[in-house]
Amino acid sequence: MRPFIHRSSGIISKRYIAGATLNTYLSNDPTRLIMRGIHGRSFGSAIKVMFGILGKSMRLPLALLTAMIGGLAYIEYKLQQLSAPSWMTTSISSAREWLEDMKNSRWFKQPERDESGDEKVVEFSGFENRAGLASSSDKGSSTQGSNGNGGGNGSGYYYSDAQDDSNSAKDSSSDHFSTANGENVLLDLTKKLLEIQTILKGIDPAPSTNLQLPNIVVIGSQSSGKSSVLEAIVGSEFLPKGSNMVTRRPIELTLINTPHSPDVYGEFPQLGLDRIRDFSQIQRTLFDLNMSVSEVECVSDKPIELRIYSPNIPDLRLVDLPGYIQITNSDQPPELKKRIHGLCEKYLKEPNIILAISAADVDLANSEALLAGRRNDPLGLRTIGIITKVDKATPSAAVQVVTKNNYPLHLGYVGVICKPPSASDGSDSKALTEAQYYNQHPEFHQAEGKFGVGTLRRKLVKTLEESMSRNLSRLTDAVQSELEETKYQIKVQYNDQRITAESYIADVLDSVKQKFKQFKEEFGKPQVRTEVRDILESRVLDICAELYWNDPKINEFSDQAIQSKTPSWISSLATNVKSTLNSVASFAHIIVSDGKSDDPPSTVLRSATGASSSNTMNGSPRPNMKAGDAGPNKTGDQWDEDKILYWEHRLDRASSVLTKSGVGRWTTQRIVDILMDKVESMINGDPFTNHPDAQKSIVGFSHEILRAKYHSTIDQVENTIKPFKYEIEVEPFEWEKATDRTKKLIDNEISLCRKALQSIRSSTSKKRLNAAIKYVNSKQIPTTPKQHPTERAADISQVGDTSDSSHLSAHSDTTATSEEDQIVSYPHFSPQILRKAQTMVSLRDRLAILYMRRQAINSTVCKSSDNKLLCPEIFLDVVAEKLTYNAALFINFELLHEFFFQFPRALDSQLYYTQSRNEAREFADQNPNVKQHLNLLDRRSKLEEALARLRNLALLQESLNDSKTRRRFI
Repeated sequence: MRPFIHRSSGIISKRYIAGATLNTYLSNDPTRLIMRGIHGRSFGSAIKVMFGILGKSMRLPLALLTAMIGGLAYIEYKLQQLSAPSWMTTSISSAREWLEDMKNSRWFKQPERDESGDEKVVEFSGFENRAGLASSSDKGSSTQGSNGNGGGNGSGYYYSDAQDDSNSAKDSSSDHFSTANGENVLLDLTKKLLEIQTILKGIDPAPSTNLQLPNIVVIGSQSSGKSSVLEAIVGSEFLPKGSNMVTRRPIELTLINTPHSPDVYGEFPQLGLDRIRDFSQIQRTLFDLNMSVSEVECVSDKPIELRIYSPNIPDLRLVDLPGYIQITNSDQPPELKKRIHGLCEKYLKEPNIILAISAADVDLANSEALLAGRRNDPLGLRTIGIITKVDKATPSAAVQVVTKNNYPLHLGYVGVICKPPSASDGSDSKALTEAQYYNQHPEFHQAEGKFGVGTLRRKLVKTLEESMSRNLSRLTDAVQSELEETKYQIKVQYNDQRITAESYIADVLDSVKQKFKQFKEEFGKPQVRTEVRDILESRVLDICAELYWNDPKINEFSDQAIQSKTPSWISSLATNVKSTLNSVASFAHIIVSDGKSDDPPSTVLRSATGASSSNTMNGSPRPNMKAGDAGPNKTGDQWDEDKILYWEHRLDRASSVLTKSGVGRWTTQRIVDILMDKVESMINGDPFTNHPDAQKSIVGFSHEILRAKYHSTIDQVENTIKPFKYEIEVEPFEWEKATDRTKKLIDNEISLCRKALQSIRSSTSKKRLNAAIKYVNSKQIPTTPKQHPTERAADISQVGDTSDSSHLSAHSDTTATSEEDQIVSYPHFSPQILRKAQTMVSLRDRLAILYMRRQAINSTVCKSSDNKLLCPEIFLDVVAEKLTYNAALFINFELLHEFFFQFPRALDSQLYYTQSRNEAREFADQNPNVKQHLNLLDRRSKLEEALARLRNLALLQESLNDSKTRRRFI
């Protein structure tokens, strides 16, 4: 048998022939098997080459096919974004509604039977059910009018529509108030996005426009029916009405569906008004808020936020704006029209949905709403035309306006009747519902799905859902970007430091507590004793000046101590000063008006130098006490009995004045003043400069703490010093210490006198001042004009600069007299010059007395307490020291310890534990820097919460799209 020879040319044929020949002639050869392997390999190579050529030839068709598929997918994606044309959407919607009606009709349902077994009669209301409207006007009118939720006349009609919509939702699987099918996932998406928008709206400062979700903005001319459309959507009458312009501020209306709660109520978040169930009150509140804008301003861009909760409304967010006007009246500003246009333009920007309201009896060519919509939405992709007052036009004309679409809008038009129309023949006075009016006119049956408030509701819900779905990814990116920027600001400005209002209050109070703790360590019993001693020493000087230094016999009194075993130069000084003191005594009290003064010299000195002085107290009657052994028998010079009794009486009076002048009251008051001054100094700086109310609160409860212990402390101090009012025992060591303190006290007074004299001399002409002194002296002593004026006109410069009392000599007096004699007559002096002259005279006299008393204290007589009669300054200092010790002891125990214990606790209880969350935030916001920090942290927290919710919604939307895709392929 000859093998089949393939006659085709090429490598494959040649290899096949060679293989066949070898197979024929070597069939009986042992090598046949080898040749068969060669034949198999040749056949496999041929197949491989054939498939390679086929693959190369199919590359171009496959590439073209892939490009076509990609292009078709992109076109489909764009078509989904732009949605279907309005006529196709309307046709599909009508077909779906017709199928649903057929499905729910009585022909496809088992007939219901009553108790007798008869079949129930169910009336068919085809248009009404398809439009989602009420079947009768009296179904809910009486209900709404009785419960007061409507807030006015006509509210019953609105409620019947909403009620019928909620009832039809139970029977219709396509209604958006039900959550039984997959379409309502978008409704949940809308609800959640509205919640996210509420979160973003609460950010301070207000977020950028990139963080805003679409709102439905209602625009139209005045009296075009804007308010009626909104009330029809809500189902209650709540918007203000009036003959004049009553909508002066934007009303941001948020409708929140509450399927699990039957309550219907409103809230004003800005005003803190919650759960207002009476819609007439909502109407009055809106009227008042709008009327708060003055007639001159007329409109304001500050919005009014209103939220309405009801199971009968969809989740929507609408904005009601002032109506467009053509001309202004005499009470309105000329630029009102421009202001209204500017306000509306602010809300008509993307991504907001425009609800253009036009009346059916007005030509659409003159519609201000459509004109504004075309300016901001030229293609009409986000504008819905609403034709109101359909009953005012003929049915055919109304249908033509709604369906002909002469002014094209991608979302189309919807015709509504917001108020009950009258019967067409006029014979029936009873008002008709919207559905009954449509059923009376067959023209409307040709445009089903184009009329009715229920249709409008569903269209708004669907449009808002789709718009929000398209903006979901954009909003997520915007929130992410804003969050990153906020985190960056926190890191740069505050280094990621965390702070809350409560922690800020705690830090502020801790700073006060630290200062208070430091003050507590620095101000204790030793400091109290020092303060009380200063008061009593000042009081001692006042008593000495009043009872001793102003006494005409002070020179004779001082001679008893100075001339007893004193050096010769001291005796010479006393002799020179003696004549001066006799003329000085009567000039101790001088004032501008009448030449007399009730203030002691120490008080005059302190007023001139700016040093503090305690209040002068009147003395008490001298108690029965003896002068001891002190007297002239110890000095070597004999006094008569009258002089001894005189100075003993002075000493007893001085001691009584010191101990019975209310030591407890004014020493306690001094410590209270110190404590209050310290508290005020602690809260006068940062951070309390931003918290004036907190400053007042701290000062207030500090006063309360001190007032509670004030009187008891005074009583304790007065009780403990009571023994010193009757008997005072002086120990030698007490006298020695008192002597040293008295010397320092007198030296300090001398230094103050010098400073006061130097101050007066440097501020006034010496020649004019000496003339004024001479004038004062001549008016005071007219009987001896040639003697005392010369002595009183001593050289002020020498008295102020001299450290030794010998400069008070007749030589200096003569020099001063020769200078004053050059003045021919006394000029008229100003009150300021006269007061300075009087002060100079008083200070010069005080300085001379202080020098003399300093010498008396340095004498050997004053080294012993037995001579306290001649050394009253030392004795009074001993008494002051005893009073100081006892007063400081009880002030420290009764007042100071109690204040240190109560103050920090009152600080916490008044400013921390009693603060609510809002009060704490208000306190923190008073500090601008802290307010900015807290706002950034709140902003970050809210953005994080919004971003988390948006991502969850994106996953939900993705799963919904996947399910739709699967259903489409199935």
